[in-house]
Amino acid sequence: MGHTTTVIQNHKGLTGSKVAGEEYLVDANINIESYTEDGEIITAAELGLSSLHAVLITGQETAGNVALQNFVVELDVTGNYETSASFTLVGTIGSSGLESPNSDLGYVRVRVYGNL
Repeated sequence: MGHTTTVIQNHKGLTGSKVAGEEYLVDANINIESYTEDGEIITAAELGLSSLHAVLITGQETAGNVALQNFVVELDVTGNYETSASFTLVGTIGSSGLESPNSDLGYVRVRVYGNL
């Protein structure tokens, strides 16, 4: 597993979490540089949160070396994330839905809601 998480600055240049109702939200770029077949586990702590409640994929790099790459946030059989403090990004091949055999999958942009 190898990735780099960068929290994105808002229009004021701040990278901290922002209040959204009773939760906080964080926008981040995750650069997946060394993908493993079990996916990339992203922790709430990487995003400055203690727990997470919702993950939205808001964009993904269309790298030239990756054909029709898609990302999904993996859920368990009960519909929950990996844990309340982490989630798993899985790269799939768009045409087949199979897990990607590539290592460098590029950037995935996410918006994560959770608590501090």
